[in-house]
Amino acid sequence: MMKKKSILFLVTEDWYFVSHRIKLATYLKKKGYNVHVCCKNTGKFKVIEDKGILCHDIEAKRKSLSTIHLFHEVITFFKCIKKINPDIVHLISMRPAVVGLIASLAFRKIKLFVTFTGLGFIFIRNNSKAKALRFFIKIFFIIMFRLKFITAIVQNNDDYNFFIEKFYLKKNRILIIRGSGIDLKYYKKTNEPKGKSITIGFVGRMLEDKGVHWLVEGFKMALQEKKNLLLLLAGPLDQENPTTISKELFNEIIRMKAVKYLGNVKDVRNIWNKSHIGVLLSKREGLPLSLMEAAAMGRPIIATDVPGCREIAINKYNAITLKPGDIPALKNAILQLAADKSLRIKLAKNSRKIVESDMENKKIFKKYFLIYNF
Repeated sequence: MMKKKSILFLVTEDWYFVSHRIKLATYLKKKGYNVHVCCKNTGKFKVIEDKGILCHDIEAKRKSLSTIHLFHEVITFFKCIKKINPDIVHLISMRPAVVGLIASLAFRKIKLFVTFTGLGFIFIRNNSKAKALRFFIKIFFIIMFRLKFITAIVQNNDDYNFFIEKFYLKKNRILIIRGSGIDLKYYKKTNEPKGKSITIGFVGRMLEDKGVHWLVEGFKMALQEKKNLLLLLAGPLDQENPTTISKELFNEIIRMKAVKYLGNVKDVRNIWNKSHIGVLLSKREGLPLSLMEAAAMGRPIIATDVPGCREIAINKYNAITLKPGDIPALKNAILQLAADKSLRIKLAKNSRKIVESDMENKKIFKKYFLIYNF
């Protein structure tokens, strides 16, 4: 009997695997793979294990820049690889990429894939610490990607060009796979909600890098001119992230009557069903799942014109896009969409068309399956 292939994912935390990768993992299970995930256990291991996926705990510390913590993660993941002896190792996002590449150097027979889901705060900020880290990370990846058993995967054209130009990757060593995939049967197109209020929905972590501070400021400005506006904020505070919003801003959000902070929401379809407009004001993304979900359910979008967001939010087609930090433009976009139902309906139809093109999860899963077996 032929031995089953095994794949080992490395991500930061279990909740991320559940939200972004568990459907790919279950697809691979159906295709006959043994699937493992190594990540920090924040209480979601049972959700993963109920799908027949084996979990391995690693004390990842996203916020820490300590070399001691990094070295500990490398050793833990090295032991995990040695124990499982997988055919494929797939590293998801920046920190797992660094940890996993170092740990995997001794295992040359393993196929190694690295998916960059955006470039993170290190490539967004311009302070001296971020610049120093960028320099060392650039050198690290230039060296690592000289190894022929590693394939890089990005989620948008901007990151594709960035890696080729800045990290000198050859085109045959890097692929574009547009996001984690969206289940179009689960996220069905629905009509916008009825009622006098116009509701704006945000789903994501409460981070400055996600533009939450800009969103609140722009919403307050719009609210001064149009009183029947409501803002729904859904997602965790994520204290581990260095760009989490300040306590002062969070307290202000809690006090505002026209803003509802809902925390983690199990089924985000409830948010989009209540929303007329989806919004994300990130400084940079891979390919934002929240906008894919909003688009799939037929919502017009307001988004920043930055890498990742511009893949799913196309100005005047399904979205109004603006420069990061342009609060007056955000206010105007909110007021324009709030006042024009026919425009919302037009953009909403086009939103659904975009995700139907090449972002459906079945299409994405097939692409991963093909590269794993190439």
